[in-house]
Amino acid sequence: MARVIDFHKHITNETADRKYYPWQQTWHVCMMWAYGGRKGTMKPPFLRDPQTLYPRQGLRIADPEGKWTVQDMDEAGVDASVALPVDYDFSWGSHSDIQIEEKHQHLSELQKKYPGRIFGFAGPDPRRPGAVDIFTRGIKEHGLRGLKLIPKTGYYPWQEEVYQLLDRALELGVPAAICTQPSGGGYNRMRFSDPIHVDDAIGDFPDLTIVMLHAGAPIRHFFENALWSACNNINAYLQLDFWLRGFDGSKMLPSFTMDEEAVIRLLARARDVVGAHKLLFGTDSHSGPSMHGRNLFGSATGFSYKELVDWLKKLPERAARYGITFSSEEVDWFLGENSARILGIGKDSAWDIPHKYGFKRRSPIAFRGAS
Repeated sequence: MARVIDFHKHITNETADRKYYPWQQTWHVCMMWAYGGRKGTMKPPFLRDPQTLYPRQGLRIADPEGKWTVQDMDEAGVDASVALPVDYDFSWGSHSDIQIEEKHQHLSELQKKYPGRIFGFAGPDPRRPGAVDIFTRGIKEHGLRGLKLIPKTGYYPWQEEVYQLLDRALELGVPAAICTQPSGGGYNRMRFSDPIHVDDAIGDFPDLTIVMLHAGAPIRHFFENALWSACNNINAYLQLDFWLRGFDGSKMLPSFTMDEEAVIRLLARARDVVGAHKLLFGTDSHSGPSMHGRNLFGSATGFSYKELVDWLKKLPERAARYGITFSSEEVDWFLGENSARILGIGKDSAWDIPHKYGFKRRSPIAFRGAS
């Protein structure tokens, strides 16, 4: 069995006196915990007090030293993880106690502490003054390995501020990971997260490796848009996480009830349209004092990190029950080998592309001005 790489982890460095997110984000989560907004149970009696949750909310998932993350990886048989930062300040209109450059520095320190196990990305909001310079320092000075963008904080992937960052990522030779999850937390502006908008960036930067995080989960329409945006460019990838845990198809909310066959058929659909060589395993999970082991995905899932990885390793046998074929090689690619190539830690000359597109930012205006 080949290596296993989780392409979507979060490792926050919140402390008792310094919050990783703006206060509104923390309060938003506490309101959900207290009143059950995400589970659809927001009805009387309202017995929980979100104010009692607020002081410890971020600490439940914080892992400043990285020990919980690596412990979970060891127990699950995960060889490496990509740690993605979050810059919510512009979404909420208030500052986090821990600013984005300090978050970059923290991930850089974890890379050094756990060489070959943790790979951090840089992720300034494109609207932040000096975002390109912040990103450049993240790569050149802190040794981070890619760009993370969260459009649903309030921008489209094709806006000029974003293109300036994509320009720099292409110049630096690092991948760009773009979030396509439509709801949740501080980034609740669904229209910006439709993968159809990533298609512009894929077309305008065809030589840039672009990963669509979540593949539009949990909206099936977004999933199809992700497939068709990724299938026409060899440098476009899909990272699947919530789809692997299952959804309630009637509500399209993360209630984790989509059965095994439905999950396998969704994976087969992605494989058939995009190709197994362009699918990435990820979890979009935190590990911390209250979020590790079986509780890594929340108690509602009923399974652990290790059980998810083990289930995927047995995908060929499980898929066969439903008349679907997956090869062991395809599973190896999905679980880690595709991610390894993107990160530059799994070089294989057989995968070298001899030619580049050699263009970017197609513009009708520029064309009209040409002689």
